[in-house]
Amino acid sequence: MGQNKRYAEHYGRLMDERVGDWVMREEPMLLTAAELQLRQYPPKDFDRPRRVYAWVRYPTQAVRVQALAISWTATAIKIRFFEPHVDSTREGWVWRNAVTPA
Repeated sequence: MGQNKRYAEHYGRLMDERVGDWVMREEPMLLTAAELQLRQYPPKDFDRPRRVYAWVRYPTQAVRVQALAISWTATAIKIRFFEPHVDSTREGWVWRNAVTPA
């Protein structure tokens, strides 16, 4: 059976992107305990999670994600978001000004 030369470049590029995603799984750069200063700014939980958009930083890029805000302090918000490239849900703290209501 012959090879489809018409779409070979397109499917080759798609395969390269998938391999790149698989090999280059970056971890999100969420806030650390030192940045949060939880003793000075104790966290408070929302009555129920709120839908938000949040900027999450990775080593090579920043991504705006749909998330649920679950806790907050004076300077940060704890979000829960889905990462499709690793097929899992993550939780972490981001700066308060990185979050907007959905």
